[in-house]
Amino acid sequence: MAKKAASRGAAKRKDPQPEDGLRMLARQLSEGLPPIIILRGEESYFRERGVALAVAAAKAAGMEICRHDALDPEYSAATLLDDLATGALFQSARCIVLRGAERVIIERALQFSSAIRDAMRARLERKAEGLLVLSAARLLATNVLSVAADEAGGANVGCRRLYDKPPQWDPDPRKAELVQWCAGRARDLKVEVNLNEAAYIVAATGNDLAAIDDQLKRLVGRGKEGIQELVAWDASASPFEVADQIAAGDVKRALVGLETLFSGGASQRDGSRTVDVAGIVAQLSASVSGKIREACRVAEAVVAGMAPQKAAERCGVKGGRSGMESFLQSFQARSPEEWAQMLDEFGELERRSRSNVAVDVTDFAQFALRWRRRQSARR
Repeated sequence: MAKKAASRGAAKRKDPQPEDGLRMLARQLSEGLPPIIILRGEESYFRERGVALAVAAAKAAGMEICRHDALDPEYSAATLLDDLATGALFQSARCIVLRGAERVIIERALQFSSAIRDAMRARLERKAEGLLVLSAARLLATNVLSVAADEAGGANVGCRRLYDKPPQWDPDPRKAELVQWCAGRARDLKVEVNLNEAAYIVAATGNDLAAIDDQLKRLVGRGKEGIQELVAWDASASPFEVADQIAAGDVKRALVGLETLFSGGASQRDGSRTVDVAGIVAQLSASVSGKIREACRVAEAVVAGMAPQKAAERCGVKGGRSGMESFLQSFQARSPEEWAQMLDEFGELERRSRSNVAVDVTDFAQFALRWRRRQSARR
């Protein structure tokens, strides 16, 4: 019964902002080492900082450091299991670090090992000396090791990616969480950067915290040079977001996004980047076509007599409340006939992209300009 209660409590946990979580971890480590530290979330920058804090504290406590990485081709499950089952050779205890832990401790994962998971649980249950550090891009709070960590008094730090868009009710780009983080990180590094400059750095770099950190470090001790002279433009864009902007008729943001996409590359959902033009064209074409087809399906339901929001819900428009409001705003800016015409025109661009005719940023920009949201088109 206690385990179920702990599981429910863990499932309801609301993570603080990652920087706050790392500060809490640093305070906890200054008071004593927990038996286990879990660093979970898509932002590897925060996870690595958490690992560094844990390893530094373990070294200060005289522990032997054993590092394992499930993403490393030389990773050995047998060696990890041996480190978990045996004691330290030369120090009083071991700090065992496992990166890519989601591959090893989540059932049905590629390298899942029930033996390793059970050895970790047993280590926590018998209160073995030492420290476990698990870095995982994804790990539910209900995972058996997350629950065991809570029960053992371990640290569980959420390392999500920061929001790079401002809140919908306050679209000032300086209010974006990523921009605020950039300004705060600049203060930590004693670099003079105001919010406008932080917004420029983020726009030039993208949602890559390590790259933003590097940009800020180049500004240490800067003179009177403008930020544009010192910050290298190396941003990528999401083809899915650019597709949203094109379909919505938000031409200003769409053109900026297209330029960034084709010059800096397309950021993928896993955080990687592709600069292959053919791949970018294929991704963007599929995304724009999908957005327009979605609007056309909703338009058909509206013509049949259904209310726009009901039609959108029936057609599976996603994004929660804010996503629905955004969709309805752009949807109602065009008539059903215009959506159908837009789909036909984009279909021609898609056909060209699949043939031997080259399609590039100019074609998408021209399409975005032709279908920009006009004041007269709004209802």
